[in-house]
Amino acid sequence: MSDIDKLLDDFDDEDVYYDPEMSTIIPEGSYPAKIIGLYSKKITTKRGGRGMLYKPKYQLNAGKYEGRDVQDAGVWRFYGTKDEDGRRITGGSNAGYKRFLDKLHIPLQKLELDGNSDAESRVVLKLPAITTDLILNKSVVISVAHEEWTGMNGNRNISATATLVRLRNGSVDGQGDS
Repeated sequence: MSDIDKLLDDFDDEDVYYDPEMSTIIPEGSYPAKIIGLYSKKITTKRGGRGMLYKPKYQLNAGKYEGRDVQDAGVWRFYGTKDEDGRRITGGSNAGYKRFLDKLHIPLQKLELDGNSDAESRVVLKLPAITTDLILNKSVVISVAHEEWTGMNGNRNISATATLVRLRNGSVDGQGDS
């Protein structure tokens, strides 16, 4: 189709259709899906902590709601503060982020740190940033929940949000469809 045909198509096609099925909220439950995108944003918490917020976008690929998209509720990767060697090492604040990486079978690099004169050495895990290339098109299972919120106009709204459960059964790397 030429550019002129596309332009004329915009003027000629005045028919618009409404599909009530597309307007219904996806019911709560578990669904097979594929990761189709990633939203990320630098954040600063109310307490001044800094980090990244990652929200994968999933597309359901089975059942009545096949083809519908749903956004992840979000997973946080906190930077923490630098130690005396310039490394950012965190604890519990990144436990959820580590679980997310584990669910996607993303390998984590181990680093052994020397202890001081009284302490033994310890092993820490490097938590990589999530990139689109790292997660795109992985076959997963998600859990959809409903989130209630009030809009600027005061109206009550309900949105479907997802949480990653695991890679799809039979898929070691998330590329299989089983």
